[in-house]
Parts: sequence; structure tokens; C-alpha cells
Amino acid sequence: MAEVEEICADLIRFDTTNPGGREREAAEYVATLLSDMGLDPKVIEAEPGRSNVVARVPGTDPSLPALLVQGHLDTVPAQAADWSRHPLSGDIADGHVWGRGAVDMKNAVAMTLSAFGTALAEGRRPRRDIVLAFVADEETGGRLGAGHLVAEHADLFEGCRAAIGEVGGFNVPTPSGPPLFAVSVADKGLRWYEVRAKGVAGHGSMIAQDNPIPRLAETTLRVLSAERPYTVTEPMRVLASRVAGRPLTSPAEIADVLATRTGPFGRMFAAGVQGTVNVTRLGAGYKENVIPGEAWARFDCRFVPGHEDELHEHLTSGLDENTEVSLLRRSPPVLSDHEGEWFGLLTRALREVSPGCDVAPFVFSGGTDNKWFRTLGMETYGFTPMLFPAGYDYPAMFHGVDERCPVEALRFGVRVMDELISL
Repeated sequence: MAEVEEICADLIRFDTTNPGGREREAAEYVATLLSDMGLDPKVIEAEPGRSNVVARVPGTDPSLPALLVQGHLDTVPAQAADWSRHPLSGDIADGHVWGRGAVDMKNAVAMTLSAFGTALAEGRRPRRDIVLAFVADEETGGRLGAGHLVAEHADLFEGCRAAIGEVGGFNVPTPSGPPLFAVSVADKGLRWYEVRAKGVAGHGSMIAQDNPIPRLAETTLRVLSAERPYTVTEPMRVLASRVAGRPLTSPAEIADVLATRTGPFGRMFAAGVQGTVNVTRLGAGYKENVIPGEAWARFDCRFVPGHEDELHEHLTSGLDENTEVSLLRRSPPVLSDHEGEWFGLLTRALREVSPGCDVAPFVFSGGTDNKWFRTLGMETYGFTPMLFPAGYDYPAMFHGVDERCPVEALRFGVRVMDELISL
């Protein structure tokens, strides 16, 4: 079995851009590695070229509940001209693996393949059945990947009571002492809206009768500038308390600690304690001398589990009769137990490799394929274990320019995954 950084580099060199690419070649590469381990991988496509790979690793104790380890093969696009190294280069340089997918999330796929390849080559089987799923289409919602598998091939996940995937298992900056690792136990829910303001079209040289652009601008500014209340869940209270080194109860203090004392994770963690509303697209008109008859804006809104209605009310209240709101897409939140057996297993695996470390739960600001596997009754966790060096800005790597992952972080992850196999 190749080293984890070499597997990661190989995966990056497959163009799995979504939209615009296909996962088939990467999936065939993964299936070959799994076959070489003595497994029987299944390649499943919802559409030609949009490939998913699933394999089951039999455990030594069939009475134990099975675990799903899942990751996606697709990536978001990248503009090569903006990068210092080509995004599909897979270069291993300066102690990092470079390229699109290095953290989102071909790194996790490589860590899983490396850990299982080594264990099986040494004749070590897991205690419980472990299902490995490497899927397509996560970056545009997962309908052709995890969604398809759950809907059409749920039998492949028979017995799975928990699933691990992105994003979590990383260390949060601490001033001293053993590392503090954050494991995601929840994804925020998603609602995408379009707000469309109707007006009266006219000649650009005349006094406007009803230009919809200023009204839409006023609505957008009102929605964005309105104060958003804190919605602190227990996982975020626990995380903030561990960062602070003392119990915290005040929502404002919890939010402040998460935003100001977690280094590069501040914006991500701060988004885990309140609903977020961001305008992401705007449109109006077709000619400079024509006042348009309508204008529109689109909003990306994320809500903490249990607070969907509040966010909807925030966006839709106070609109006039000439402004319409439509829901473009909804994705449900997920929330799993942070005090039970499965979280305990993840904690044990981290502590076997990093003795004395602390482990805390958190609410991920975005969404993952966990929403699909949750429908099969699984507890779901973000667990891509890595120990990062000081100064490494992990959140900036997601969908960012010059995406790269430290080689030592990948090797750490392989060791943790190897421990997890035996639990």
C-alpha cells in the first residue's frame, strides 16, 4: 500500500470537479485499491460517470453494530490562474499535499484507504463490520451520490448504526497543554431563498415610477443588518467551556469565546451558535437605459437544529405586497449524541494516538452527506482526524485558493483511523 500522501496526491490528479466533471476514474482507482485488500467493492452509478464505491469489511464480532466510514470523491471547481501550484497537480512539497480536494475531502479518503490497507495486509480485521462508501456529487447536494445509495441501495448499509465523515476530529488552538480536538455532532440546516421585487419598467431618462432595485437593496440591507439572536446548543456550550477552561453559561460569552479564542476556526465556530443569512447573488435589468420591471436576490441561510422557523420568519417578515419570497432548496439539520457510545469510541481512538488530549463536540456551520445517512437511523459524526501545526488555517482551505494539507496531519489521521478499526 502506498503512503497516505501518495494516495491523496493520486486522488487529487483525477478531475472530479462538480459541476463539470465525473468521478468514475477516481472511483475505479479506489475500487482497485479495495480489491487489492481482498474486499469486494461495488461501483454504483445514478448517472453515467457519476460513480460511487461501496465495500464492506467483515468484523470478527458480528453481534456488534456496524460503522459506516464515508467520504466524497467530488470537489468544487478551481481557477488554475489563481493558484501558485496547479489545483490538479497533487504536488507533495513543503511538507504538504497540494491541490483541490486536499482537505475537502480526498485527504479523508486517502487516510481511510491507507489505514485499512495496512491493517488488512497485516491480517488485522476490525471487531465490527465496517462499511466503506466513497461517493459522488456531495458538492451539489449529494442526489447522485449518498442520496442515491440511501434511496436505492440501503441494503449495503445493513446493520450500520453510526457513520463518520467530514468535518471534524481536528485540533483547536490552545495556549498550552495537550491538544483539544473538536468532533462534529451536528450540521446546520440549509434554506436557500430568492427574494424578487416587482416594479414598473420605464425609460432610464425619466423619473422612475417604481424602480424595484432600491427597494430590493433596502430589503437586503434590513435582512443582513438585523441582529441575530444566539441559539447555543449543548455541544457548543461544551466546546466553549473547554476552550475557556471553565464552565460557561452566558450565550454572549460562549459566542465571544468561540469567535475570539479559537484562532482560524473563529468564524466557523461563531456560525454554530446563531442562524446566518448571506446574500450570494443579485440580478436586475438588461440594458443601461431601461428601468427594470423586477430585481432579485438570492440568500444562503443556515439554521441551528431546532431553530428553522425563527430563521424563516426573519427572512420573510416585513416584506411589502410587491416583493415575493420563494424557497429554492432546503436541507435538514442533523444532530447526534455527544455523550454516548459512538462519541466515546471516537474519543478513545484520538487518545490512543494523542494521550491526554481533550475532545469536545461542536455544531458544523455547513452541511454534509450526513443528512442522507441520518435517514437510515444512523448517528452521524464529522470525524476526519488530523493534528495541525500552529499557524495552519484549516477553514481557509475549504473551497479556497492553494488548498493543501500537511503530510504529518495525514499520517496522524491514519494512525487514529487504525485505532478506530480495532474498537
